[in-house]
Amino acid sequence: MVAITWLVMFSLGLSWFCVTPMEAELGVTYAQFGFLVALIPLALVILCIPGGLFSDRFGVRRAVLLGGLLMGVFGLLRAFASSFPMLVATMFLCGTGYAIAYPNMPKVTGVWFPYKQYALASGIMFSGMEVGMASSFILTPTVLLPLTGSSQGVFITVGILTLAITLVWILLAKERPANFETRESGSSVEIHGVPFRKSLSIVLGSKQMWMVMITCLFLLAPQIGLFGFLPTILAQKGMDLTTAGLITSMIALFMIPGSFITPMISDLLGIRKPFIWATSIAAAVALYFTGTSLGLPLWVSAIVYGFLIGSMAPIILAMPVELMGASYSATAGGLTLVGGYTGAMIAPWLAGYLTTATGSFMPVLIMCTVFTAVDAVCGLLLKETGS
Repeated sequence: MVAITWLVMFSLGLSWFCVTPMEAELGVTYAQFGFLVALIPLALVILCIPGGLFSDRFGVRRAVLLGGLLMGVFGLLRAFASSFPMLVATMFLCGTGYAIAYPNMPKVTGVWFPYKQYALASGIMFSGMEVGMASSFILTPTVLLPLTGSSQGVFITVGILTLAITLVWILLAKERPANFETRESGSSVEIHGVPFRKSLSIVLGSKQMWMVMITCLFLLAPQIGLFGFLPTILAQKGMDLTTAGLITSMIALFMIPGSFITPMISDLLGIRKPFIWATSIAAAVALYFTGTSLGLPLWVSAIVYGFLIGSMAPIILAMPVELMGASYSATAGGLTLVGGYTGAMIAPWLAGYLTTATGSFMPVLIMCTVFTAVDAVCGLLLKETGS
């Protein structure tokens, strides 16, 4: 289950971010490009909670199957968009599949792993997303575009790969481990068909779940805002696109050790909050230097920033199941991701608008730095769930 969930997460990251290195190929303005990057988060904001409700009622296996099919089919159809409105439509519909599949990661964690392994399990599976993102920045400009000759070829290749991974999921995925009903879980957990109204009422009634949602917003907003424009920022400083993409990929690649190491320490110590508020302060500094420095300081800043945000993500994504239990974890995960992807939707759009209006990327860097620092305040206000 870890392996095939990792593959699904990989396909999510690749399908979304394969667009980022193709700004010149698509022939769009900064504002249009920011809007395109924001479309998948928009779909997530609209459908994350319905996707979680669907999973809590009908099961993870069916939910991820539906999401993977939608993402693969419409991700592939992006290749045949003959105008900007058609590209917008196919990007958004690809995002609907993403929105249905993604909220299920917390539920897989809660069903398949004991409490003490939640953060580490989330980190392992979340690393699939990070490898998918890094692969987009590295492989799209150096392999996929030269091999296929066009953005259309890239979309077709990624769409087919997504559908193949979805086939692997439906063939191999199981709803729950054989010993789920009898194993020690620390609480009375039920997994069979939670009614929509009950699940939604319990999750939306939790003040702490709303705080987790806001924390996720200020985690993803600056991250996606920076990812969307960093290759262009570096290219404007005279760097070739291949090197710019490689540096951007360093952020995603070093999220991977962050998502393993820090959750292990958090699980061992039984605390969550310091790994959110203190990390946010350090990440804000690293983000600013990533956008303003060159040479060795740039590489170091990108690596440190990637490690730090990789550290926070699985801890935040472990909190819904710790607060709400496995029965409501997909709906709770959906609410968390509504916050995160509201930020991920607004940030690239706002970044594109600010860049077009000012002719400079400095407002984007300031915005992303401030958003990251705000997460430190959110971390202090969260309830400690690690113990």
